[in-house]
Amino acid sequence: MESLNLPAIAKTFSDEHAAWELLEDLRWPDGPVCPHCSYDEKHYYLGNRKTRQGKRSPRRVWKCASCRKQFSALVGTIFERSHVPLSK
Repeated sequence: MESLNLPAIAKTFSDEHAAWELLEDLRWPDGPVCPHCSYDEKHYYLGNRKTRQGKRSPRRVWKCASCRKQFSALVGTIFERSHVPLSK
């Protein structure tokens, strides 16, 4: 990951997929951690989901091997129920 300065952040957050990857790297530097049960050993990447219009969503979804709940990097943050794209 390159240094976080204003031009680098603007470039990264102009692409929604890159914004999700950066958020995951910042939140989970050692890999995903389940926000429901704090399990950090094994998770399944469920991929990008489709929206109601049939387009690919940039939201990256994971499933915990322990509690079997789905989560993303937004769970437990102020952005959890926001419909505003991360690039905004």
